[in-house]
Amino acid sequence: MDPAKLLLLLALREGGSVTRAAELTGRTPPAVSQQLARLEREAGTALVERLPHGVRLTPLGEQLAERADRIAHALRGAEADRARHLRLHRTRLRLGAFPTAGVRLLPEALAALNRLHPDSELSVVDLGPTEGNALVAERELDLALVASYGEPLHPPAGVRLVPLLDDPVLAVLPERHPAATGGSPLVLRDFAADAWACAPRELPNRRQLDDLARTAGFTPHVPFESESYAVAQAVVSAGVAVAFLPRLAIGDVPGTVTRELDEPALFRRVHAVLPAHSPTELAEVFLGLLRDLCAEHGGTAHPVR
Repeated sequence: MDPAKLLLLLALREGGSVTRAAELTGRTPPAVSQQLARLEREAGTALVERLPHGVRLTPLGEQLAERADRIAHALRGAEADRARHLRLHRTRLRLGAFPTAGVRLLPEALAALNRLHPDSELSVVDLGPTEGNALVAERELDLALVASYGEPLHPPAGVRLVPLLDDPVLAVLPERHPAATGGSPLVLRDFAADAWACAPRELPNRRQLDDLARTAGFTPHVPFESESYAVAQAVVSAGVAVAFLPRLAIGDVPGTVTRELDEPALFRRVHAVLPAHSPTELAEVFLGLLRDLCAEHGGTAHPVR
């Protein structure tokens, strides 16, 4: 039996007549009579008794009306759930970002969003370079910032990647390094004899450097391994190594000098990750703010080389 038709029995029980049931359901009396007739055909028996001045439910009609009452209660609960969900997602934005993006990109974008939507409920979690893909796919986050280093990302189903920024990798050198001054273009091969401060081998930023060094015909000497770009810069400031870091990750560390590299393939791509279907309104607004901010930091992403 059609659950929607069963709900008519509630209006007939409450109103006591076809005319009153029509008023309660926003239909015409003929439409109510037609729907009642169809319902009785489906039931195979009469569900109301026609009285001189109205109608009364039969015993089976009363039983079905009780069922309909539970259906109506479930529908009211579903509507309440829908309203709570929309209310929550209209104001909530759960973000994740790898550390550099958390320091250099999020604060300004968060401040702009707070000005536009002061009632928004914001949260941020610290992530590894690609952790955000799975968390967005699982709807644990509404938007995440992830990074790739010369390797294409393969996000899980249910998310979309939006390239935001290509962040060039620069050479960070001790201020007394021979290459710290001068205008000639530098390449990785110029630092084949130096000690390097890099990420561990299993991380994508290290793999990118190792692959390019291999292409240039040498294997780098890496006595200093750390996932932290801040640690790499500290080692450089001590004068015992060189490092190759994305521009956004480089701070003003005494004793270091930054030089550009003539290595077109050496960059980090920053992406926003959102659900592929039905992202929240705030996530789309925040994406627009991030795009504007990244344009100020060097423009949109170019094709991966």
